[in-house]
Amino acid sequence: MKTAAIDFRQGNRPPPGPGLMAIGLGIAMLVGALQYLAVLQEQGRALDARDDAIAAQERQRQAISKAHKNLENPRAQELMALQRYATEPARHLIERGWRPNIALLSVEVATATREINLVFETRSAQEALSFADWLESQPNTERMTVKRQVEKPGPPIKSVETALQVIWRPYRGMPAPADEGAP
Repeated sequence: MKTAAIDFRQGNRPPPGPGLMAIGLGIAMLVGALQYLAVLQEQGRALDARDDAIAAQERQRQAISKAHKNLENPRAQELMALQRYATEPARHLIERGWRPNIALLSVEVATATREINLVFETRSAQEALSFADWLESQPNTERMTVKRQVEKPGPPIKSVETALQVIWRPYRGMPAPADEGAP
């Protein structure tokens, strides 16, 4: 085995290459982090500006709503009351007629045309038609039309999907009493 030659004139230090590369990589990561921070701050300012714009729109809507509520015009107050209670007959019909064997899939209520578009599912066509007949017999119903009825075969239980269009009579105070409960 050979002994290592010791030279006391030369310093004992590692080569400078890996250290300089680590410093360069650290500086590059620091610059990247600062750029990412600047991007995040810009996004935060944009989000704050958007929130301020939404808050200003909400304040404007509230001011308009407050102005509408404080109207001195009796006709305007009457119209507001009519609009507030415009869906009462529709809600009354749906609530009184619903039974556990009826699955409501969608309900669309249009107050301008006094129209209810109702899509529901039952276990048989007889149940669906019975519900439609009950709706038609109610005093609040002006006209009722069966738009579509489709029998859907299913692995657990077959069902019938029915679409109805109901036009109700205008609201004139308290809802008219129903003949009797739904079938």
